[in-house]
Amino acid sequence: MRLTVKRLLPACLLTAASIAGLQHPAAAAGSAAPALAKQRAAGVPTVVLTFDDGTADHLAVARMLSRRGLKGTFYVNSGRLGKRGYLSVAALRAIAKEGHEIGGHTLHHPHLPEMFDAAQQTEICDDRRALLKMGFAVRSFAYPFGALDESGKRITMGCGYNSARDINGLYRPDSCQACPVTETIPPADLAAVRATSQTRLPRTARTLREFVTRAQQESDPGVVTFVFHEIKNAPRDQYATVPKEFAAFIDWVAQQRKAKKIVVRTLGDVVGGSVSPVP
Repeated sequence: MRLTVKRLLPACLLTAASIAGLQHPAAAAGSAAPALAKQRAAGVPTVVLTFDDGTADHLAVARMLSRRGLKGTFYVNSGRLGKRGYLSVAALRAIAKEGHEIGGHTLHHPHLPEMFDAAQQTEICDDRRALLKMGFAVRSFAYPFGALDESGKRITMGCGYNSARDINGLYRPDSCQACPVTETIPPADLAAVRATSQTRLPRTARTLREFVTRAQQESDPGVVTFVFHEIKNAPRDQYATVPKEFAAFIDWVAQQRKAKKIVVRTLGDVVGGSVSPVP
């Protein structure tokens, strides 16, 4: 049940959030400016492949990407690392060593808007603090379940993140035909970066390709961010993607990249900015 009690943001966090808004590395042109300029000049969309929850299959997924010369962003819950069905710290380090991005996803994957601000801050900031302590350059965040509100957005950016990814906001053929096909570069709202949603759609290579081919038809294409969860054979799991279909899709993505018809980047590299400490 959603809490209706008005939550008060601690004064220290408000100060940190205000400072982040004024001096945030991603807010200025920053180190990403040259790369972004090249992407715009090329006139091709940028594809971002993200994977949520840090499930054990993601080590194999990362290796599938690496064999094809692709990089992904893996959002993990540090409180789940080492537990049954989830990545170990060693496996996560192996993913990072191959050049993939590691991002934060809270300690335990809660519905953040249902929590008081202090609890949200613990879930978001302590998760990032733990990942930084493990040696990961954590710059981007993903909201569990895509559940966010203005309070959660302020807290997330106040924890030192350069960006935070939503799970919706871009074109869907069934429910969001008026939505933009791609996110802008830089994203319109760094605290709620829009993404594609495949929930309740057939998770086939053909369906996934169509999000990219539609973006390729845009006159000034931006970013198409995909949200994946487990890659496994589970027909009743609406969030899972069949390995065969996933492999066919990333084979095609690699071919499109080689032909210079798309750019493939991690979300952290799209947004840019340095790795900030947790205030």
